[in-house]
Amino acid sequence: MSSKKLTTTTSASEPKNIGRLVNMWKRFFDDWAHEELNKLGYDYFKMAYMPFIMNISESGSTNNEIAIKAKVTKQAMSKVVKELLAFDLIKIQKHETDARAALIFLTQKGNDLIADTKKCVGELSSEYIDIIGEKNYKVMIESMYKIVKHHELKTHNKTLSLTHSI
Repeated sequence: MSSKKLTTTTSASEPKNIGRLVNMWKRFFDDWAHEELNKLGYDYFKMAYMPFIMNISESGSTNNEIAIKAKVTKQAMSKVVKELLAFDLIKIQKHETDARAALIFLTQKGNDLIADTKKCVGELSSEYIDIIGEKNYKVMIESMYKIVKHHELKTHNKTLSLTHSI
């Protein structure tokens, strides 16, 4: 591992450490998203559901496929499936070719959640563009994408993907 410096300082009181910034951004993003979804009537929705919802393909996904993409155990997946069913965000249908499997689909309510989420994220993206400019925003997104791809390849874990891009 290289000994590249991961912290820079612009002032004595404000270090720019990548670990701290990523952690803070994730927390701010989750808090923001939860608040926005609450405003739209999704007050029951936990941000922890998002990796599951976002990895359900339009043609349906199996429990196992979603668990792999969301990076959770099958047991955790089963618990979340029960909760998402109770909220009418997903529906389950028998697999046409594999009698042992079932396919999970988004309901209309689930698709509405995805659409509302995309709209909210688009508004947040516009806010970021206002702060850092469109060019810097595009560079930031491309850089984040490259870093995620780097980690996927580094760990040979090519299953992290967002079926529904937000």
